Amino acid sequence: MPLLNSFLHTIKEGMAVRAAVPLLGVTEKERLNCFYGKGEAPGFTLSFPYGTLAVEQVDTSKICMVMFDFFNQTIAVSATISAINEPSTLELVAKETVTHTHARNYFRVDAAARVAASPVVPEEITQEEESWRLLGDTIDLSGSGLLCSFSEPLEKGVRVKIELTLPTRDMEVINVLGHVVRCRKIEEHLYHIALHFDLIDSESQDKIMACCFELQRRYLRMRVRLESLNAP
Repeated sequence: MPLLNSFLHTIKEGMAVRAAVPLLGVTEKERLNCFYGKGEAPGFTLSFPYGTLAVEQVDTSKICMVMFDFFNQTIAVSATISAINEPSTLELVAKETVTHTHARNYFRVDAAARVAASPVVPEEITQEEESWRLLGDTIDLSGSGLLCSFSEPLEKGVRVKIELTLPTRDMEVINVLGHVVRCRKIEEHLYHIALHFDLIDSESQDKIMACCFELQRRYLRMRVRLESLNAP
């Protein structure tokens, strides 16, 4: 714990971080951008932009994961939620840092890439019944799944084949088997759908993680440039 407290002391007030927040009745945590606030270590706060966090749905009985992004690494910290302050601030108590293997499930970056979903069909289903394929774009991406936008809904729990075109120079296509975690209607013919990877080989997962880290480095470089422009 002393090392964890020392780490929290080094974090600047107002640093932009990412949190995987547990919600009531939902298996997949809600991943949101927010801002770090200092407290009496190991306590700290997270403030969320207005309208992004549904505080009434936060599950305080489960662990929240917080990702601190630096140029050379991302450090994940697990924390309990001790209080919810209106309108959009959580009080937390840090418990421990999380290993890379565990953290890869929570390390998620904004990513615009092409993605396709099609059914995982048993052999007894006829060709006519299996002929659908949705094309869309990713919103964010991690080593364990992605959030994407499609023009049509998919039912929660449906198993799908996922074809992901990585937003890299080679535009490599990754093929994965997964399932629908949740589907949210945003507007007419626009649905945000979270997909979890169920069957993915280690090489493909490593390629996705390498892509995530590269996108995060670009984001951090951009953030530094913006901060320098806004400095007095």
